[in-house]
Amino acid sequence: MNDKTIIARNRSNPAAFGHAVVIGSGIAGLTAARVLADYFARVTIIERDSQLDAPQFRRGVPQAHHAHSLPVRGQQLLEKQFPGLTAELISQGAEAVHGGSEMAFFVAGEYHQLRQQGGLITLSSSRPLLESAIYRRVAAQPRIRILSEHGVEELLVDRSRRRVTGVRLRRRGGWPAQEATLAADLVLDASGRDSQAPQWLADLGYTPPQETVVNAFTGYSSRLYRRPANFGESWKTLYVRPTPTHSTRGGVILPIEGDRWHVTLHGMAGDHPPTSEAGFLDFARSLAASQFYEALCAAEPLTEPRGYRRTENRTRHYERLPRYLEGLLVCGDAAFTLNPVHAMGMTAAVLGSLALDKTLQAYGAAPNLAGLAGAFQQRLSRTMAELWKLTTDQDRRWPQVEVIEPWEQARRERRQLAAKITQEAAKRRDRTPSSSGLNVAFT
Repeated sequence: MNDKTIIARNRSNPAAFGHAVVIGSGIAGLTAARVLADYFARVTIIERDSQLDAPQFRRGVPQAHHAHSLPVRGQQLLEKQFPGLTAELISQGAEAVHGGSEMAFFVAGEYHQLRQQGGLITLSSSRPLLESAIYRRVAAQPRIRILSEHGVEELLVDRSRRRVTGVRLRRRGGWPAQEATLAADLVLDASGRDSQAPQWLADLGYTPPQETVVNAFTGYSSRLYRRPANFGESWKTLYVRPTPTHSTRGGVILPIEGDRWHVTLHGMAGDHPPTSEAGFLDFARSLAASQFYEALCAAEPLTEPRGYRRTENRTRHYERLPRYLEGLLVCGDAAFTLNPVHAMGMTAAVLGSLALDKTLQAYGAAPNLAGLAGAFQQRLSRTMAELWKLTTDQDRRWPQVEVIEPWEQARRERRQLAAKITQEAAKRRDRTPSSSGLNVAFT
């Protein structure tokens, strides 16, 4: 089955529902839109950045400047959604890396061989190359429209405030007069870490989701290199993994299109790699595997180092909401954010679209979408449970880790409220003249 088959299937299958809006065209939004096109007559993707005509780093995806790895599981899921994607990426320069023989792992002071079947191959490319390939395939779907350079200002709801009816849009950089409305039967928020969904819910009188945060204080610094000609090492990919018992420092060298390396240094527990030229190289030199620094010395730097610090694991517990706004779904980093050092983020995004597909299958013959919001968020939570545990268990091993559970969050909010009330009371007392103050003033 190829993209033409998918398009033909969309045209021949009558849609069960009307119009769906997806906020964000990252991998979570694109794969979700691909699923929604099987169930809705129209799907509109709202994206703040400009149209993605070619692979490029986007302002709205700052993490794309850092090395991304797509594990075999995520690769297989994407290939199922977009048949032929793997071959297309390889034709555009993505590297096929054999798991057992071409990946070098340096962990806890020594090299380890990855144990997996020899037939399994991991694709290595820049995130922009992968994202643009998916973008083109999604944009070719007859039921999908992508509205670039627009942002969602607020949700539109019915008079009872129980159901979403659309969104209010504004062109990026536009005046309020340039706002417009877009009616929709479903709104899916895949806008990432900075999702406004919690605030939108609060503004409409709904309880926003509680959060669980596990923060190992990871920091990144990354740059691109030209791969040296006739590089003599047997590995294509080199991982140096930090561990609590040995070192806070690690890094990865990934081969990407254009005969380049994407090099990312990372430090745990606040030991962050610098973004200066000298600091970047000094950090690389300090890694336990000397081959890492030696490889960089043999390569030509193409970009300046870029840092990234927003790496905490964060779950917004939409599955626990006491009441759902019908027609609003939240997925991707807007719901579950994983520490990127564990390379699970893109797989999590694709798994979210799989959860969406399974949820919608149960509604294919339903007269409306009542109950879909709760059903999806609960299925998404179950789907993400394994990846969440895997990543947070690793980060909890660090003594410096900060863990904020929902009950701790509530306690913090109560303390902040109490402090605010105390401050306001103190201000009122300061504005009220006391008798002693009057005596001083008039003697």
